[in-house]
Amino acid sequence: MKREGGKSRVVTSDKLQIENKTIYVDLKENDGGRFLQIAELSNDRRSTVVIPHSGLDIFLESIQKIKNSEV
Repeated sequence: MKREGGKSRVVTSDKLQIENKTIYVDLKENDGGRFLQIAELSNDRRSTVVIPHSGLDIFLESIQKIKNSEV
């Protein structure tokens, strides 16, 4: 995904509170297309991961595989 310098806009979003973390899951779009942005706020530190829309299916498959794995 190429960043075109324009501002992104939020298409839809969700906010999760898990233990001491706040996680923001946003579907955004800009001139380069749509993308998923996952941001974690923990102890006043922010970390962000961006996944292009074209990679969402394989990202979700990976999450499902991890969820279903035996520990």
